[in-house]
Amino acid sequence: MAFCFYRDCAIAATVVDDAGNNVESFQVQLHFDAHLIRSAPYVVNLISSNPAPPNFRLDLPRNEGAQLLASYVYASTAPQPLLSITVTFPTSLGLSLPHPLESRMETVLEETLSGQELVDIKFYAFSRRGTECVTHPLPLYARRDLLRGFSDDLDALLTQQGFAESTVVDLDSYESKERSFDDFGYDSDSDLDSEEAEEDARMAAIEPTPQEGEGNAAQDAKLQVVPASGPLVRQGARMGRVFVLKDTAYKTWKALLYYLYTRRINFRPLKSEGLQEETCRGPVCSPKSMYRLADKLGLEELRGLALESISSRLSEHNILQEVFSSFTSTYPVIQELEVRFLTSNFSEKASEGLKEMTEKICQGEKPYCAETLFKILHELSGKSK
Repeated sequence: MAFCFYRDCAIAATVVDDAGNNVESFQVQLHFDAHLIRSAPYVVNLISSNPAPPNFRLDLPRNEGAQLLASYVYASTAPQPLLSITVTFPTSLGLSLPHPLESRMETVLEETLSGQELVDIKFYAFSRRGTECVTHPLPLYARRDLLRGFSDDLDALLTQQGFAESTVVDLDSYESKERSFDDFGYDSDSDLDSEEAEEDARMAAIEPTPQEGEGNAAQDAKLQVVPASGPLVRQGARMGRVFVLKDTAYKTWKALLYYLYTRRINFRPLKSEGLQEETCRGPVCSPKSMYRLADKLGLEELRGLALESISSRLSEHNILQEVFSSFTSTYPVIQELEVRFLTSNFSEKASEGLKEMTEKICQGEKPYCAETLFKILHELSGKSK
């Protein structure tokens, strides 16, 4: 266990109630041992009832052993105290706390015992940024039942009308006919690799296509001919529908699928931080790219996690670059957050940067930043009064 709670209960004293009767009373002490999370910025929220003192938060001392949270004295004739305790951690810590397997996942796993496939949907998402378009679509597989019910917008996306193929196809043999797309909508998406970057390591795991004349006896043996009106279908093929994503990067969508399956999300540092990406378990994505996707799909909890990650990575070194980005100008919540951060931590360096950015906006270089500049100046004028 990373941390634990425990209680002590003992007879405290004999008290006289309103009727003049001698009644034993008990003292309950609640302790918290931070153990492995002792150095983390945890907060303990204590809520109690029967009796119900006010709720309170405790910032406990670090680097110490078990701490006494609270002590209650109650008569043996009174209802037993009921305590509810919540320990919360900042998302920026990247902790993955255990959670029970959801019923939908249990159902899908049970179905595999009867031979049903784990996947019935194939996504193609673009992974690279070209000169004027996005390119290099890569496949991702999922089970549609595990993606439903999170939001109305996501459910609508998974309807038949959104699929590239209106009929069920062999997922393994189907290849996207769209190799590029020129209206991606987020030019600065850091989840897209540059066209000049080396081949993604994932491509090494993809089996090469046999050259003409080479053939593949094992593959050919799995093909069986169905009536002339139907397609060739491999024996034992995984059948499903295909969806081509035209405005979400491969890395972002993979991280989304992982989150919907596990409720875990890993965010990489902002580009403006200039930090190396840390190795972690599971897919990693840009918090800005995920905020954009979660906002589009109406996934409020995930959008909140992305927002918290962005907020935790702002500093005096990167705030000007972030607040005057096209991404920030698109989302009022992000804009308000970063304008407030800049004006609350305004320095001489920020003043010089603001002058430079004002000149660029006046010269028409960043027209989308005009509203952001107005809000910054408005906030600063209010603070100077």
